This record gives sequence, C-alpha cells and structure tokens, in this order.
Amino acid sequence: MKISLSILITCILALSMAGCNTDIIYQEEQYKTLVYLLSGSENVYAASYTLNEEEPVRYVSIGCGGSNSNEKDITITLEPNPEMLDKFNRLNYNYENEYARLLSADRYTIDSYSVTLPANSDYHYARVPVKVRPLGLSPDSIYFIPLRIRSVSNYDVNPDKSDVLFRVAIENDYAEQLVSTYYAKSGTMTNPTTVLSGTKLVQPLEKDKVRMFIGNETYGSSTSVADIERLSVVVQIKEDNTLLVTPYGSMEVEMLDKVKGYNRYVPDLLQGTSKQKVFYLNYRFRLKNSNGSFTEWREVEERLIRVEDK
Repeated sequence: MKISLSILITCILALSMAGCNTDIIYQEEQYKTLVYLLSGSENVYAASYTLNEEEPVRYVSIGCGGSNSNEKDITITLEPNPEMLDKFNRLNYNYENEYARLLSADRYTIDSYSVTLPANSDYHYARVPVKVRPLGLSPDSIYFIPLRIRSVSNYDVNPDKSDVLFRVAIENDYAEQLVSTYYAKSGTMTNPTTVLSGTKLVQPLEKDKVRMFIGNETYGSSTSVADIERLSVVVQIKEDNTLLVTPYGSMEVEMLDKVKGYNRYVPDLLQGTSKQKVFYLNYRFRLKNSNGSFTEWREVEERLIRVEDK
C-alpha cells in the first residue's frame, strides 16, 4: 500500500512538472517576437498606383508580432523572390497566357532593401518604399514584385509570412483596376436600333484616359486580346471636361454633336442628396472585318453613371 501511494505521489508530481513545462513553452511561444511581411491570402499584398503621378510610392510593410515589444533594434533585409511567382502561377492558372507577370525591373525602384524597426517601437512595423512608373501598364494584366526576407538582425522570422507577392495595380480619377469600376449605361445605338442598358466596365489607361467596350459588349473570362482590340474605344477627358473618343484598336471612330450637352464629363452631377460622376457620349464607329473591309457606321448616344461602392 505504501509503495502504491509513493508511486501515485511520484506520478502526480511528474504530471505537475510536465504541465508547468507545457505552460512555460506555451507562454514562450505566445510572447515570442516574430518578424513577418504583411500580406493576405496566398501571401499577396495589393497596392494601387495612381496614373496622376509619374512615380507614385506605395509600401511593403514589415511587422513584428508577439505580445511583447521588440527590446532590440531589428534590421530587416529583403530580396527578390521570382520563384514565388512561378509557384503562384502554377497553382492558380492552367495556361501560360493567363499567368500573372513579373513587373519589369525598369518599372520600379526600391532604393534600399533594408529597413530598421527601432527597439520598443509603438507601431510594431516598418515600411520599404516602392516607387513605380505606372504609365503604360495594362489593365488586362496582373503584375507582381515577389519579395522575401533575406535576413534579420535580431529575433526569428515567421516562416508562413517570410515572403510576399506585392501586386501593382493602376488607377486614375475615373476608374481603377484593383476593384473593377462599373458605370450604369443608358442610351441607344443605330443600324440596327439597339437599347443600351446594364453596366459597363471602365478601365484606366492614363491620367486622362479610360477604355471601354462599345455598346452592350461585355468583358469576361473568355474575352481575348483580339476582342479587346476590335471592340474597345478610348475616352479622353480633357482639362475642360470635354471628351474625345478614339479607337483602341482597328475600328474607326468619328465624333458627333447631335445631342446637346453630350461629349462631356460631369464629375459632380447633383442627384437628390448625392453627387454622381457621369460620361455623356455621342460618336459613331465602324468595325474592321477580317478581310480588311468595314461594317456600316453605327451611331452611339450614351450616358454612363459611375456605380459607387456603398
């Protein structure tokens, strides 16, 4: 009986010590300082660059996790990681022509790949500036700058957040790429008479230019480059908010002035208690056939009201 009691006490003490050790390990993990790159699903972080500037700046953010502040300065150094983009493309796309693109090195500048997070920082993060030259980037392509942490001067790196696919998207005052911009359309086309209704995707091209499909044509997953070039127009918004419509590809376009007050952009049309952004378009177009001939002219009278996110 005494032996059994002794064994029981020994077991209880062993379990207690094991429990204490587990608690210590848990607390160490809970309060452990870890360095990581800020990102979302699949380690993607998206940044939208305005076409209103030649070299706008956005940032790669580096965080420091854990319940305790970092007691030491942390110098973090990044480096390119093109293999990460290769893996992302293989997992997400079936065909190479669908692949996201590596942003060309002549399109961006990272002055320094190293940054220091000061000790006991109240913000728990540091930022690496990324300057991009967005003019000429296509709204039809997805661009990434893949990066990873090469080294840290102190503490450990979170292995699940040690790299980032920094996505570069474009925007202007009239449309953006990251969150698709739609306008509610109304109007008519001639030859034959067609009622325009529904919504239209509008995409940024330059500071003062957007691209859109003609009429009721829609942009979808099966839309090809040839479709875009054949069926799209470019709308330029001039300084006085008058509009110029030109072909994006092979069609021919001529401006019309049959509707008073059209071919202008109104950025603040008052409707009740809200202000709306509106395009008024009046032009005609004809499409180029595969044999080099053109279709008959079709006249367009169209009003586009931006659909705002609530």
